[in-house]
Amino acid sequence: MKFIQSLTFTLAMAFMATLATPSAQAYGGIGHHAFCEIAYTLVKPATRARLDKMVAEHPDYEDFGSICSWADHIKSNDQWDWAKPHHYVNFPRSEANVRTENCSDKGCILSAIQHHYDVLKHDLNDWVALAFLVHFMGDLHQPMHVSFADDLGGNRAKLTYFEQPTNLHRLWDTDMFAKRGGEQSSAKAQELTKELEPLAPLSVNPEQTLAWANESAAITRRIYSNYREGQEIADDYTAQWGPVLEQRMQQGAQRLAAILDGLYARTNN
Repeated sequence: MKFIQSLTFTLAMAFMATLATPSAQAYGGIGHHAFCEIAYTLVKPATRARLDKMVAEHPDYEDFGSICSWADHIKSNDQWDWAKPHHYVNFPRSEANVRTENCSDKGCILSAIQHHYDVLKHDLNDWVALAFLVHFMGDLHQPMHVSFADDLGGNRAKLTYFEQPTNLHRLWDTDMFAKRGGEQSSAKAQELTKELEPLAPLSVNPEQTLAWANESAAITRRIYSNYREGQEIADDYTAQWGPVLEQRMQQGAQRLAAILDGLYARTNN
C-alpha cells in the first residue's frame, strides 16, 4: 500500500511547534471529543493510565477527548499539508465498494491508520501517531469521509438544515450531532456509552480497516440516494439518520478502545 513510510525528525519538530489550545469546534470537534471519550471509558485501566500519562505531557490538551481533534487543528499549518489526504478515502460512484487501490500516492485514511498503528507498535509513546490514529478512526466511521471526489466528500452538496445553509459533509460532521445534543460532548458520550460492552483487544490490519471503510461506503450510498441539491431538511431527516450517525460513532469507539487495549493494556511502563 502506497504511503509515507516514516515520520521524520523535522516533522516531529513541526509537531512541537504547532501544539496549540483548541479554539474551534469544527464528527467536527464535538464529535471527535465524544468519540474518544466513549473509547476512553471502554478501555482497560492500564490503557487509561497510559493515555492519561501521554495527555499530561501536552498540557494544551486537557484530556484524551481533546487530543482527538488535534489532526484537524493542524490543517492550517502548511507543514502538515502532507497529512490532509489521510482524513478520507474516495471511491468512484460507478463502483459499489472501496478498494485499497483507491488510495492515492499520497495515501488515504486506510493507509494512514495502518501506518500510525505500526508506529505505535514500535514506540508506544509516540504522541503524534496516537493523535493521528484516534482521529482517523473517528473519520473512518463518519460515512462522508468515505465518499466521492467529484463533490469533495459532500462539501459541495448544498442543502438547508433547519433553515440554515450547510452541506452534506458538514451535516454529518457537526450539524446533526449538535442537534442531537452533541454540543455537550461529555454528556452525550456518557449517553452513547450506556450498554456498550468492551471488545476483546484488536490489532489493525489492512483487510479489517477496509471492511470498516466499506461499512461507511454502504451508508454513504444510502445518504446520496436520499439527497437532492438544495433540499430542505429538519426533524424527519434527523430522526432517520441521527441514530445511524451515533451507531457509527459507537462502533468506531468500541473498535478504537480495543485497538488501544491491544497496544497498551499489557504494560503500564
